[in-house]
Amino acid sequence: MRKILPDSGLRRVLSAIVFLPIFWVIVKKFGHTPYALLMGTAATVALFELYRLAAARGHRCHRAIGAPVMWLFLAAFLSPVIALEYALLAGLFIIPLATLRRGGDWGTALGDIAATLFAVTFIGVLFGYLIGLRLLDDLPKGEETGSDLVFLLFFVVWASDTAAYYTGSAVGRTPLAPQVSPRKTVEGALGGVAGALAATFVARAWFMHWLSPLDCVILAPLLGVIGILGDLVESMLKRGAGVKDSASVVPGHGGILDRVDSVLYAAPVLYYYYLFAMRGQ
Repeated sequence: MRKILPDSGLRRVLSAIVFLPIFWVIVKKFGHTPYALLMGTAATVALFELYRLAAARGHRCHRAIGAPVMWLFLAAFLSPVIALEYALLAGLFIIPLATLRRGGDWGTALGDIAATLFAVTFIGVLFGYLIGLRLLDDLPKGEETGSDLVFLLFFVVWASDTAAYYTGSAVGRTPLAPQVSPRKTVEGALGGVAGALAATFVARAWFMHWLSPLDCVILAPLLGVIGILGDLVESMLKRGAGVKDSASVVPGHGGILDRVDSVLYAAPVLYYYYLFAMRGQ
């Protein structure tokens, strides 16, 4: 059984208590632009956190060049004029050429290019879905469909993460992925899915009345499980880099990546679930 860590757990709760009301105002009361600016800022910070992990393994990422390419990925979700292929093509052209111009040890060239392009694409596309989700306004369901979906995503995934943490701390015995994250347990994961289920029904009663009970039952395990997988992916990257946290921006959670790793993986799932399963209801 894992020992409960009250200080760490308390920081998690306090961070959520402080941030969620602010996030609610930004998502629900303001328009698309402030939210997009917030996501763009968070994505930029997260990109440099990922650069930091790559640098810990000796990769020389193209920091100044990679950021504009990442912004091009984000722009593709904001404007129909910019296609994702444009951003990908820009990365495939510009990043190798930057390596060629920089010179130095060609033995690391492939790793430097790959690390930079992965970081740019990973952050740009997944944060892009967070922006695209906000733009899903569907008049038959109301003009706040996109903002409802965004807050549902964060609310459910963070509730799942908190439930998983406390369940695993209290009764966790069976390791989930010991080589990647030794403290995560199967019991904690099951508690996280249960927390996601409770959160979806709370969201239905609170602000998302058009969410059906069937949607709640389907979305809870989907978002809960994919959120856990996103967390494990980031844990893998941090373990490979030999660091505990991606940064120290958010109290109790480390960096931006530490706070949104689960949300980043869950965002495309909710986006396409809405398009293919909910939009016509």
